[in-house]
Amino acid sequence: MSDYRRKMFRGAKIEDCILDFIDMEKELSRTFETAGEQERQLLLGMSKAYRLIVNRLVREFDYPKGGDSVNTKIKELISSLKRRTSEAKEQSENTLTDLVNGMYYADIPEEAKEEIAKVPQPLQKGLFEGMAVGYEKIIIDLELLLESSDHNKIAHIEKNAAKYKKIADMLKDKFKEDEADFRSGYIQGEMAAYGIVREEIQIIFNVKE
Repeated sequence: MSDYRRKMFRGAKIEDCILDFIDMEKELSRTFETAGEQERQLLLGMSKAYRLIVNRLVREFDYPKGGDSVNTKIKELISSLKRRTSEAKEQSENTLTDLVNGMYYADIPEEAKEEIAKVPQPLQKGLFEGMAVGYEKIIIDLELLLESSDHNKIAHIEKNAAKYKKIADMLKDKFKEDEADFRSGYIQGEMAAYGIVREEIQIIFNVKE
């Protein structure tokens, strides 16, 4: 595409299109919960199509890397992480057996039940508390970025993704596989939080390694 066409198509109209497709994708997500199996397959395909269109518009029309669509994605990720933080804190107060009992315990093989019962409670508690703390630290980063007036927030997101990888690698060296105490669980939980969010960032914001 020529520089002239890129300049002509930049601005509010393209931004509106991008936000419209994001809204349509969110609406599909809400419909997905109550849809049947065949309809879910169709909705999943449509959702991927909307996401591809958004990514294509961002690339082809030189859409500002700090515009409303980026802020919308940041807000959605913050909201998701806050929910996961709350869930992790709640789970830290329960045993894995209690959690599974409340969901699909009857469908789990006896061997798996026995393995779940063997997981030490301090390790379980540390794992979920570590995840909650990791998520909370990332939320702070994202909220600061959201309030920033920087016009290239994607650059900061890329730096954060690289930082999260370094932190996860550092935490990985702080525990041993055979340790089963609270400290080990905590470190593994925080490491998992950084690793999970880093992968999400790469997908959501089309960030490369």
